[in-house]
Amino acid sequence: MEYLTLAKSIEHEVVIQKSRFIGLTYPLVSEGEISLYLEDARERYPNASHYCYGAVIGLDGMLQRFSDDGEPGGTAGMPILQVLLQRNLKNILVIVVRYFGGIKLGAGGLVRAYSRTTAEAVNEAGIIRMELSSRAAVSIHYHLLGSVEHFLHQPGVKIQEMTYGEKVTIRLLTNLDWDELVGRLIDLCSGNVEIEKLESIYTHWA
Repeated sequence: MEYLTLAKSIEHEVVIQKSRFIGLTYPLVSEGEISLYLEDARERYPNASHYCYGAVIGLDGMLQRFSDDGEPGGTAGMPILQVLLQRNLKNILVIVVRYFGGIKLGAGGLVRAYSRTTAEAVNEAGIIRMELSSRAAVSIHYHLLGSVEHFLHQPGVKIQEMTYGEKVTIRLLTNLDWDELVGRLIDLCSGNVEIEKLESIYTHWA
């Protein structure tokens, strides 16, 4: 399983007819985080006219939230959300902060402004693919460390942590076929290896 999301949290400003539009991107795990990030946006950009947002939560993308925050209905939150949906992004929140510049943009102008700010913020943050990846704790005797470490330094495997005790325990992350990887490790160690499968997580592989 995999999904697309943004690579990093950024802020991107666009000035349109003297109004400042500031796009802020946030990674999102649960709906409850939206209020926390709105508070963050208000602290970073106090006394703005509007704090509008769009969010897509969950791998199926079925949980969608948006807010016009006082802008005319359908001119802010929905345009932000539509950009996220068009890019097929998941687990992401974009807040667009507006400082009113004194010139009314009209409904069409607002839609274009919020859409443009969101699209440019998404482009600046960059889109990455998150893959469901297996995690494991591999325990071996010290004399096997050199060959096992060499084997694990390959595309599709990340060594996260190494613990040195009675044995060496290597915590790793992989998007390779699990059964094939385990089989090769067992062959490499002639069976003298303990492999514990841990909970899988989503991660980005360059």
